[in-house]
Amino acid sequence: MPGRRLTRADRQQIAAGLAQRLSYADIARRLNRPASTVSREVARNGGPGRYPSSIWAPPPTQRPRSSPTSPQHLSKPACRAPPPA
Repeated sequence: MPGRRLTRADRQQIAAGLAQRLSYADIARRLNRPASTVSREVARNGGPGRYPSSIWAPPPTQRPRSSPTSPQHLSKPACRAPPPA
């Protein structure tokens, strides 16, 4: 499997394996990857104690941004429509 990049799911499994205190070899077997890939990934991202598991967690559902009750630009007199004649 040379050249295949780690997916988000792979990174989540690495974080879960580190949380379970599994060895790099055990995590690699679960991912069907070389242990060196797991080792490099963890080292590149802060080591086993600082591997950013929260970064690889699924994103929370986000609410759409609410719009203001009235657009700010309409409060300026130059932007308002002239009154009907």
